[in-house]
Amino acid sequence: MNRFPCRFGRIGMLLLLLLSACATVPPELQGPVVPATLAEVRAHPDDYRGRQVRWGGTILKLENGEKETRIQILARPLDRSGRPRLNVEPEGRFLAVTPAFLDPEIYPRGRELTVIGRIDGTAEITVGKRTIRVPVVAAERWHLWPKRESNPPVMVYPYFRYWWYYPWGPCCWY
Repeated sequence: MNRFPCRFGRIGMLLLLLLSACATVPPELQGPVVPATLAEVRAHPDDYRGRQVRWGGTILKLENGEKETRIQILARPLDRSGRPRLNVEPEGRFLAVTPAFLDPEIYPRGRELTVIGRIDGTAEITVGKRTIRVPVVAAERWHLWPKRESNPPVMVYPYFRYWWYYPWGPCCWY
């Protein structure tokens, strides 16, 4: 007895299985967003006001106020899963603002964070002795990424692949 009466049932099930394996975006980062870059929003902030974006990067500073938490983030492009890519140049800074309290020990400087929220204009921040304007995202959802594990370098004997040429190799065992 055939479990899949349709001729394409098995192919459909296989495709469904393969597509579900590709969904590696965390649940809190899923949903429709506007594909806007930081440079576009910085150039025309009023055109993007109220639109939902998904941006991420490295936390630079976290300030808890009485009613909101402001996170200054060094923006980086995101990969397919929504995680910031560290091997590319940063795009600039933006502020993520949320009414929730975020503990600075849980969200320390240098950790990777991705936020989903609506563009809420711009704000002035001070970097060194200079004041700059950055886009503000009213963060609705966010994901703090686990620390990346650094793999120690592997030492490989440089002549290992030529071992058969040396006296201890198979070419000299006669």
